[in-house]
Amino acid sequence: MKQAIDELKAIPGVVGACLFGAQEGLLQSNLPGIFKPDKLTAVGKQLTKLLAAGRMSFEDLNDLSLHYDESVVIARELRRGLTVFAICDPSFNHNLLTMSLNLLQEELRDQPDIPVAPTPVSSAPPATEGRADLEPLMTELKAALSKVLGPMASIIFDEIRQDWLAQGGPTA
Repeated sequence: MKQAIDELKAIPGVVGACLFGAQEGLLQSNLPGIFKPDKLTAVGKQLTKLLAAGRMSFEDLNDLSLHYDESVVIARELRRGLTVFAICDPSFNHNLLTMSLNLLQEELRDQPDIPVAPTPVSSAPPATEGRADLEPLMTELKAALSKVLGPMASIIFDEIRQDWLAQGGPTA
């Protein structure tokens, strides 16, 4: 399922996506680190409730779109108890995202046994026990990136570092 939301993120204008289980809570997320897991869980609960309430009035309701000045949130229940939501720029390609969500939903419908196990979603980079020798290098890289990218460097660096460390056993 991680691959599925990573494919959604590849759509131009999509900032990232999350999978939310009604019973399990936040299952997967590929949103930048600024989106904290507890807030994403709260958003997932609200979107699940909104989708359920919408279906009471409109049985054929597929997607829920919330449009804000700086972003758009699109939510869809892929199967009972499993909701995906994407956060997008206002200029995203709605048709392409809808088509991708349709394909994802069909894939789950054809294979209902796909287990969706929660994976730990942490807002902080994983601990670096035994990797203290990399800390000076990480600090230097972060400072260099800050000179190039400015204030966004910290967010981007921490997110990429978290992904890199999650791949296991990083070395110099």
